[in-house]
Amino acid sequence: MKPYAILLPLLAAAAAAATASAGSNLVVNGSFDDKENRLKGWKYKYDPNEDKNAGWYVNNHDHVSVTESDGGQRFVLGLWGDLAILQVPGQGTKVDSDPIPFDPKAKYRFSCKARTTGPNCRILLEGYKWRPGIQPHPNPAHNELRKCYKFSQLYFGAEKAGSRGGVGASWTSDSVTFPEHTGKKLQEELLNEVDFVIVHLVAIDGSEGTLYVDDVKIDTIK
Repeated sequence: MKPYAILLPLLAAAAAAATASAGSNLVVNGSFDDKENRLKGWKYKYDPNEDKNAGWYVNNHDHVSVTESDGGQRFVLGLWGDLAILQVPGQGTKVDSDPIPFDPKAKYRFSCKARTTGPNCRILLEGYKWRPGIQPHPNPAHNELRKCYKFSQLYFGAEKAGSRGGVGASWTSDSVTFPEHTGKKLQEELLNEVDFVIVHLVAIDGSEGTLYVDDVKIDTIK
């Protein structure tokens, strides 16, 4: 048993309270329509003082916005990029959701809608565990966690493979169920280390323009 297993009910209760207004969706503000803050629940400002890898993203927040309406979708996340951002050096424009408590024995569905005027995308879930020395608590900050697992990404084109999502000019949706249990010992051991999942949305590659994303959802499958 993990040393902080007694905190799991508290974490679950906190997650339920935080998402009560969003129905069954575990992603806080997955439709980007919070009246007080359209980007509530999403990290889009990255501080090199907190993360040594954040140096590429010091201006990231300048390229993130929420559009009131696009192609029939209301309150849509926009991730803009030009050649320098998308290709050379090509770090992309990104946002990450607040950490979502994860139970490896449960079954979930991850889905969203996307379209683009130029950039391609990487849209996936990443698994995190507590950093050494951090006392577990119900509301972890991103810098209190360490990435330890990557789940399957979403694909919006005909080809369901590769490192990019194949997003097109029209609104399209995709979904995956997770976690996948392969029965392989190492994979199961790594999966059991995951305490939280974070939705990772990135506009990358492609040409100058905006990646639009909406209706980001994680639902528990009964």
